[in-house]
Amino acid sequence: MKEILILVDDRGFFYSSTRERGGSMDVYRIKEELKSLGYIVEIKKFYEINFSNSYENKIIIYQSTEDPGLKYKDYIEDILLGLKKVGAILIPGFDYFRAHHNKVFEEILRDVLKINEETNIYSKKYGTLEEFKEDIKNQEFPIIIKSSGGSRSRGVHKANNGKEAIKKIKRVSRTPTLTNLRRAFKNIFEKGGYKTISNFRNKFIVQNYVPGLMGGYKILVYGDRYYVLERQNRKNRKEKSDFGFARRE
Repeated sequence: MKEILILVDDRGFFYSSTRERGGSMDVYRIKEELKSLGYIVEIKKFYEINFSNSYENKIIIYQSTEDPGLKYKDYIEDILLGLKKVGAILIPGFDYFRAHHNKVFEEILRDVLKINEETNIYSKKYGTLEEFKEDIKNQEFPIIIKSSGGSRSRGVHKANNGKEAIKKIKRVSRTPTLTNLRRAFKNIFEKGGYKTISNFRNKFIVQNYVPGLMGGYKILVYGDRYYVLERQNRKNRKEKSDFGFARRE
């Protein structure tokens, strides 16, 4: 008989996003439904995974998270990679977990899967502001700038020229550290050849601007069912009819 392991978070939740707060699907109902189909089902927390045990060919049903700073999501990633390495079957596949709240990897997936884009969207990925500056001569303005994380249009900006782009990228990628500033200041006097680490290391993407869009669509796929959600531009846009989202998130 096939074995299924359902992983829940530190609160015992099987994460389901809601508008105002975190929520949980009924994991015990899910367990009973799967058992009725002939599966052996366990429910565990991520910390209870013991890699000394065998997980080869065991089906792992797990959840993502939207915790502040995605710190717990980073922890989940470690556990999932370990399970994948020992032969567990992850549902969903690890690539799709990685793409959640990660527009850089989402765009990489889109490139790798060679999805036909009717809107001919072009996307570039950057790890620092300095990388963008090196590539700024290859930009065709206006552009759309998006922080890699975030939702509901947070971290999304339109830039009409290079100066505006740099200002807005600083806003989404800022990561100053006291240690880095101290090293840079020390290097001025000691001239030790230290090359300053960027203070703008939050990754981001840049996409071509599509004018005239009133909003976008989010499509949820559950098996053979498709749920299309229309999302209008925010009402506080000064030029609502001329603000284009580069693509649906």
